[in-house]
Amino acid sequence: MKKVGFIDIHPRSAGGLAGFLSRGEEGQETGDVFIYLFTSDGEEYRFEKTLEYAAHPETADISEFYLSIPTEALNFRILNLPFTDREKLLKVIPLEMDNMITGGSASVVFDAIILEGDENSAEILVAYVARKTLDNLLTKLARRDMDPRIVTSLDLRSAVKSGKEDIASRLLNPQKSEAADRIDAAKEELSAYTLNLRTGPFVYTRDTEKMWRRLKKNAVIGIVLALVINADLLFRTITTGREVSVIKREMRNAYAGLFPGEKKIADELYQMKSHIKDMKEKGDLLLGINPLQFFMDLSEKKSDDVAYNEIDLEKGLIKLKAEAVSMEAIDQAKVRLSEYLSDVSVSEVKPAANGKFFFTVVAKGRYR
Repeated sequence: MKKVGFIDIHPRSAGGLAGFLSRGEEGQETGDVFIYLFTSDGEEYRFEKTLEYAAHPETADISEFYLSIPTEALNFRILNLPFTDREKLLKVIPLEMDNMITGGSASVVFDAIILEGDENSAEILVAYVARKTLDNLLTKLARRDMDPRIVTSLDLRSAVKSGKEDIASRLLNPQKSEAADRIDAAKEELSAYTLNLRTGPFVYTRDTEKMWRRLKKNAVIGIVLALVINADLLFRTITTGREVSVIKREMRNAYAGLFPGEKKIADELYQMKSHIKDMKEKGDLLLGINPLQFFMDLSEKKSDDVAYNEIDLEKGLIKLKAEAVSMEAIDQAKVRLSEYLSDVSVSEVKPAANGKFFFTVVAKGRYR
């Protein structure tokens, strides 16, 4: 179970955020800053107990922190913009606010909440805090090894939920909420935060750092795996090269078997084409089929999973002896041959030593 700590700095209590930042670690007062401890199984959060920040609680086993700051530490602007796309908003808002903020938008960290809008316009609530203030706050928490993933505001959540009409008065005069209400609001923030001020130079990076540490630890394993994979590829390449040589030799032997009277064999493919041409010129009338058209169809509709070793063209009959990697490949070959041959039948299916299958196809030609 993952433990999550939600740090809650209460509003108007012992100086609020300014008081929290001004006091030393040993001079913290109780009652103004709490840590709500939750556990999570990855799907939902369950509240466990409340810890007092000033009591120096043991936080080593808390894997993740969230932080809520009071609205008194924030400033707000309401803008009307002609779109609701969040990516565009975050680019346009600094330009809109440059003249509204002393020091310009570069001196603050902000986030935006869409109060209402449609396709043509939107009313945006912009909440921002001085960069120096946020920097001091995160530095103070880091001394206790607390690095909040999200910086939000429970009081702002309450004001936004009250509706657009009451939001201004709720922001100016935040209402005091009971501890149970704040814990419930914190639980909701863990699932869907209202805003997040950890942006720009303050963006949360601990997850990225953990990832890089894990990558460094796995670097040696990755190198070893790469060496093993490359060795396997090298072995396969050598083996494939040998197999190619064997196949070429078998092709040469097969060609020599088809044309035993031909002594000089330089290019089996070219010479086979030449023989096919002769067959077309001399054999159409004898065989009753068109050999050239047959070989063209066979080459165009061939399958990488089937190799034809012998082709016999008799009068009105075609006989093929072939080798396939699987029974499915044999069925596919039959379907392909049926596209341009008739009465296609498969017989003499036998397993080969290499896991493949030998088979014979007998069919009639459709060419006249």
